[in-house]
Amino acid sequence: MMTLKKVSMKKVVAVFSIIAACYACSSGPAEVKKPISINVNPQIDEGHATAVVASAATGATNAAPAAVAPAKDGKALIAGSDCLACHTETNKLVGPSYAEVAKKYKEADIAHLVKKIIDGGSGVWGEIPMPPHAALAHDDVEAMVKYILTIK
Repeated sequence: MMTLKKVSMKKVVAVFSIIAACYACSSGPAEVKKPISINVNPQIDEGHATAVVASAATGATNAAPAAVAPAKDGKALIAGSDCLACHTETNKLVGPSYAEVAKKYKEADIAHLVKKIIDGGSGVWGEIPMPPHAALAHDDVEAMVKYILTIK
């Protein structure tokens, strides 16, 4: 007759916890996320930025003065991604808070941070690795990083 080894409940819980953490930090194959893109169509007129506003009723366009907006909204891109599963603006969760990242890095580090997000990595903020985000567009990740560096 075959004897079964007793498996401790702690080991079973630990294995399932690790699997759940890995699943939460990465998107599964059935889940396909499209990057959020915000289309801003600026029109430059005599050195001033103006936004083109189209009227649906008349088909006319009116140029209204507006502040120069970034081509993509980093905060909206973050909200539409899986970043918030591990990061928050002000408190450490699984990874560092965005405020901690903004303290440590400056605008000169944008290219480095974009590469780290797309390729993934570990060791900078502890033992837990950040999974790669290769499906994100480079321009979107750059907009996200620029937004993160504004958080204080």
